[in-house]
Amino acid sequence: MKILLLEYITGGGMRQEPMPASLAVEGAQMLRALADDLLALPSPPGVELIILHDDRLPAPCFGVPGSIQLVNIRADDTFRSVWRKWIGHCDAAWPIAPETGGILEQLCLDVEVAGVPLLTSPAAAVRVAASKLATARRLGLSALPVAHTLALAEWRPRAGRPFVIKPDDGAGCEGVRIIHDPARSPMPGSMQGWIAQDLLNGEPLSLSALFAQGRARLLSGNRQRIEPRGDGFILKACRVNAFADADGRWQALAEAVARALPELWGYAGIDLILTAEGPVILEINPRLTASYAGLRLATGENPAGWVLDLWKTGQLPGLRKHAGQPVDILLEPNGEL
Repeated sequence: MKILLLEYITGGGMRQEPMPASLAVEGAQMLRALADDLLALPSPPGVELIILHDDRLPAPCFGVPGSIQLVNIRADDTFRSVWRKWIGHCDAAWPIAPETGGILEQLCLDVEVAGVPLLTSPAAAVRVAASKLATARRLGLSALPVAHTLALAEWRPRAGRPFVIKPDDGAGCEGVRIIHDPARSPMPGSMQGWIAQDLLNGEPLSLSALFAQGRARLLSGNRQRIEPRGDGFILKACRVNAFADADGRWQALAEAVARALPELWGYAGIDLILTAEGPVILEINPRLTASYAGLRLATGENPAGWVLDLWKTGQLPGLRKHAGQPVDILLEPNGEL
C-alpha cells in the first residue's frame, strides 16, 4: 500500500518563501512520528511511503526502517503541480498542514477530486473547524462549553476585562494578541478575518482523539506549556498523556464534540482551557497536532494503525485498558514542562 505523506511546512509548501524555524521543527516532529508509526505496522498490509520534501532541509531520518521514496521540491518546482502529480501515484494520502488561508482544505479537496482515499478529515470538516467563529457557533448549538467568540467588528470590550484577538483561521498561537486597552493596543488595519475571545484564566490542555461520523475515541489528554511572548503567546512544550480519564469526562467531551461536528474523521485535536468552572473549548484542529509526536510512546498504541483500521472497517478501537506514560514534546529550547 503506497501512502503519500505531506507535512506542508517541510514538504515544499513554503519552497518559494522563508520557512519559519519553529514551524519547521514542529512539522518535522509530526512527520517523523507519523512515518515511524506507519512503517512500524506489521505486514500485511505492508506500507510504502512517498514523502514530499523541501530540498533546503537535510534529508529526514526516520526511526523505523522501511520503504520510503523521498520527492524533493526544488526552487524551480511548482508545489501544487508536484503534489497533484504524486496523488495519482498513491493508494491513499495523508496531508498535514495549517488551516490558515484555506491551505489544508485545498489539499484535502485535491485528494478528494482525484478520487484517492484521504486519511484525514474531509475538506467539509476542515472548512468548519478552520474557522474559530464557525466552530464556536456549531459547538454552541450543542450547548458545549466553548469560549465566547465573536467577529472582532462585533466585539464590545468591557472595562478592566482583557481579551484576545486572533486570525479566524490561524493555527495554534499564530497571530494571537492580548488586548488590555483597545485605545492603546495595536489593532489590525482591517478587522476582516479577525475574531475576539475572552482571555480565560486556567490551565491550557488538549485532547487527542479519533473521530468517525459522530463518534469519538479519546487517545490521550495533554498538558501544554504556553507562555506570553510580547503581546501574544507561544507554545513551548507539550506533555502527552499527562492526565488520566478515570471518570470518563474527557471521553464524554470528545463524544459531544463528535456529535456536534459529525464531519470530523480520523485524528483531530481539541484545544481547551481548564478553568475554575470547568473545561472551555477554544478550537478544534482537524489534523495531526504537536501532541501526535509522542502518542505511540505515551500510550503504547499505534494511532496511525488505528486510522488505517478505521478506514478499512469503519470501526473505532475500544477504550484504553492501560495507563501508559507521560511523554514530553519540546517545541523550543528550554521548553520543559
